[in-house]
Amino acid sequence: MSPDRLFARLVGRARIKHLQLVVDIAELQSLQKAASALGLSQPAATQALAEFESVLGAPLFERHARGMRPSALGVALLPLVRNALRQMQACAHTVVALRGDARGLVRIGAIAAAIAGWLTSALPPFAVAHPDIALDIQEFTADDILGFIENDRVDLLLCREPASLPDSHVFMPVLDDRFVVVARAGHPLAALDAVPDRLLAAHTWLTPPLTGIAPREFAELFARLGGTPSTCQMSTRSVLLADALMSRSDMLALTPFNLIRPLVEQGRIVVIRTRAVSLAPLGILVRRETTLQASSAVARTIQGLREWAPV
Repeated sequence: MSPDRLFARLVGRARIKHLQLVVDIAELQSLQKAASALGLSQPAATQALAEFESVLGAPLFERHARGMRPSALGVALLPLVRNALRQMQACAHTVVALRGDARGLVRIGAIAAAIAGWLTSALPPFAVAHPDIALDIQEFTADDILGFIENDRVDLLLCREPASLPDSHVFMPVLDDRFVVVARAGHPLAALDAVPDRLLAAHTWLTPPLTGIAPREFAELFARLGGTPSTCQMSTRSVLLADALMSRSDMLALTPFNLIRPLVEQGRIVVIRTRAVSLAPLGILVRRETTLQASSAVARTIQGLREWAPV
C-alpha cells in the first residue's frame, strides 16, 4: 500500500480517541487502565484499538505477562502520535483564546536578545494593560527567520532586519543595540575608566556562536586588537552558560548588550569601558497588511511592545 493510500485511510477512518488510546496504553502498559483513563469500557477500548490497527494493517502492541508493550511499529509511531495530539491541544488553546476571555491570540517569534533585553521589560506592563490578548512566544535563532516567514509560523517576529526581506513584510526598528565587551562582576578591568586595546588583547575570550552575526564582529575586534587573543574553545548561544563560564574566570566576551542586559542589571555581569561595536537595532518584522489593521490583536500587541520597550 502506498503512503498516499494509507493516509487517505487514516483521514477517513482514524479518530482522535484512537491516538489518545495508543498513548495511554503505551504509558500505562495496560489496556484496562487506558480504557479507564479515557472513560471507556474495556470492550470499547479493545474495539477502538482493533479498528486503528486494522487501518494501519499491523499491530501496535504485544501482550506479555505484566500487560502490553509497543511493537516495533508502535515504538516508531509513538512520537508522531504524541506530536499529533499536541497539535490538537494547540487547536483547543487557540479556540479558547479566541472565543473565551481572551479576544485574540498572537504568536510571537523572538531571538534571544529580544527576549532578554526587550520582552522581559515589556511583557509585565503589557499583560496588565491587555488581559484580553493571549501571547504564544517562541524563541528562535537568526538563522531561522526566513523559515518562520515562509511557513507563517508566527504573527510577528522580534529580531534584527534580515538582509533579504520579502515584499510581503515590513521591518520596524524599535530598540537600539550594540556589541559590548563584558566580564564577571569584580573583574580587574571593570574598575578602569577606559580600557586600552592592549589589555583586552592580554585576556582570554569566550568564543562566539559559530553562526549568526557575532563571528564577523569578533574577527573585526580581534583585528583591532592586533591579532588573535587566547580563546576558550567553547561556543554557545546560551546566556546562562556564558555567565557560568565567565563567573569562574577572568574571561571576556563580546555580546549584544540586550542579550546580556538582565545580568548587567542584576550586577552579575559588567560592561567593560571600551569602544562599543555597532550593531543593528532590534525591531518588529510583520506582514504589511497587519500594520493597516489598527484594532486587531496583532496591531495592539505591536503598539504595546513599542510603548514598553526599555530605554
